[in-house]
Amino acid sequence: MITKIRKFQDSWLVKGILALTALSFMSLFGISGYIGHGKNNRAIVRVDDVEIMQDDINNQLNEQIQTTRNLFGDDMEISDTMRTAMLYEIVQKNLVNAILQKTAQDNNVSISDELVRKIIYSQPEFMDASGQFSLEKMRRMLSLTGWSEQKYIETLRRDVIKQHLVQSPVEGITLPKAINPYLSELDGQRKVFQFAVIDPAKLKVDRKISAEEIEQYYQDFAPQFEEPENRDVSFIELSVDQLAQNIVPDDLEIQEYYQNNISEFVIPEKRHVLQMVFDDQATADKAEAALNAGGDFFKVAQDIAKQDRATTDLGEVSQDMLIADMSEAVFDLKKGDYTLPVKSDMGWHIMKVTSITPKKETSLASAKGKIIENIRKEQAYEQASDVISEIEDKLGAGAGLEDIASQYNVKINTAKGLKDDGSVKSVVAAFKALVISDDFVDTAFSYNPGEISQVMENDTGFAILRVDNIHDARQKELADVKGEIEKLWADNEKNAIAQEILADVSHDLENGDKFADVAKRFNLDLKTTSPLKRGESFAGLTPSQLIEVYQEKEGTPKVFNEDERVIIVVPSKVVRSKARVSPEKMDALRASAQAALSQEMANELIDAYGSEYKIRVKYKYLGFNDL
Repeated sequence: MITKIRKFQDSWLVKGILALTALSFMSLFGISGYIGHGKNNRAIVRVDDVEIMQDDINNQLNEQIQTTRNLFGDDMEISDTMRTAMLYEIVQKNLVNAILQKTAQDNNVSISDELVRKIIYSQPEFMDASGQFSLEKMRRMLSLTGWSEQKYIETLRRDVIKQHLVQSPVEGITLPKAINPYLSELDGQRKVFQFAVIDPAKLKVDRKISAEEIEQYYQDFAPQFEEPENRDVSFIELSVDQLAQNIVPDDLEIQEYYQNNISEFVIPEKRHVLQMVFDDQATADKAEAALNAGGDFFKVAQDIAKQDRATTDLGEVSQDMLIADMSEAVFDLKKGDYTLPVKSDMGWHIMKVTSITPKKETSLASAKGKIIENIRKEQAYEQASDVISEIEDKLGAGAGLEDIASQYNVKINTAKGLKDDGSVKSVVAAFKALVISDDFVDTAFSYNPGEISQVMENDTGFAILRVDNIHDARQKELADVKGEIEKLWADNEKNAIAQEILADVSHDLENGDKFADVAKRFNLDLKTTSPLKRGESFAGLTPSQLIEVYQEKEGTPKVFNEDERVIIVVPSKVVRSKARVSPEKMDALRASAQAALSQEMANELIDAYGSEYKIRVKYKYLGFNDL
């Protein structure tokens, strides 16, 4: 079991405990949040009495998918292969977390609230211009994330525990200098590889499938030729926008909204500011003199204040973003001017304004339309829960779908041939996203014909459905799937031929035949690489496969299955360099080897922790085979 965790990258092992993207606080700062659990919430990972639940895994998957789309665009398609890879990595990461959590419990390793606070207060992302922790700045950052406080605190505690249980024990390991010649030799070593690819898709089958074989495949692979159960449903959707249409804010509400959200309509003047900071006035005066003599601000900051460009450039700031001692002086300047040395608790400052963005103000009259729209949506969301309760009461009293549709003036729509995989035979395009959503499909397959569902909530409103018909699963007619059978048979035949070729090639290579002769004998396209350093890729091999093949002796064949293809690789030549390694390069080689050794020892340490416990991962709940 535990060796399975080696299949994912333990990138957190080399991260510091402060390198967190964090960012929500409840118990420490009074902000609340929680993650709910579904009625079918089951334990996916169990390490003795420590459990990781299915809802937690699914939530993490949704977050990772959303993060991916934030990086690459909302239109990015998340394929089944990508989703599976994400899910598997999430499960493995949670397995490691559960092992370390149990180990921490058994060894009385705990992280106090005080230490958590100190770590949070030390985060540079939360510092204001004076270097002090800013709750307001922290909260601004919170608005950019979807993490709850509970999740952040738990993650922070876990990272500190990982530091204590895993990173700290391996940090003191060093390599002896006697290993330097070996590292130098490895760095200078190159290898030449010969390889050939057996691709079943490119192979030919000399015969056609017989009628008897078609019939046999039809029976043997019956589940593949089954038309699954599908359902016809009627449904209504009531959106928040529809509720909002009936809301008419009065002038007092509009005025109050404008005043309460004034920051949306009044953008204060901003200035692009450069700053130098000095410990004493004498140095500040020297810098001022250099500026007065025509010196460039960045150059003076570098030479006298010893500041780099990033430290000097504060960017665009509003007056309330500067400390009191600075704000008036800076906002009295004209574009291109700089202040005299000004003293604050941090030292002596010289600040320059390079550009000015004037104050922008949207009047109440100009903003009225947008304000009305926002008030309508806010009040509609508040009314939604009351409407849902009202509808459920009516359903409980025997109201039908037509009654609900009539009362709220919405149309009844239908979806035909809905399957439990989310595919649907026919539905109005505007409602397809709703109908194929997980909640809608799960609900449609949870009721009997004629039954009306409970209200389903979604991002834009809520929906109700009625199951009209259930079409049971049935076996497709042989004539309808004959083409599928012929393709399945041909693919199997090609795979069998590929395996025969692989067995013959492997046999001949093991008997000492030259790869070139074997490749010619079986009509394989033999390719030879240039001399490659360790880790340089070829033939689409993964990093782990490259490590394997690089470790093989000359003439030893190595076989990799890559999707449907088979890749046969033989190391054919070793090229050794006699060039001397510089001290700087040797330091880099030692650092790399040190990191690899530390990583491996960290892995072994986690394996050792895990061997003390009974571990179970229920992959079948996620669509995988259990371990």
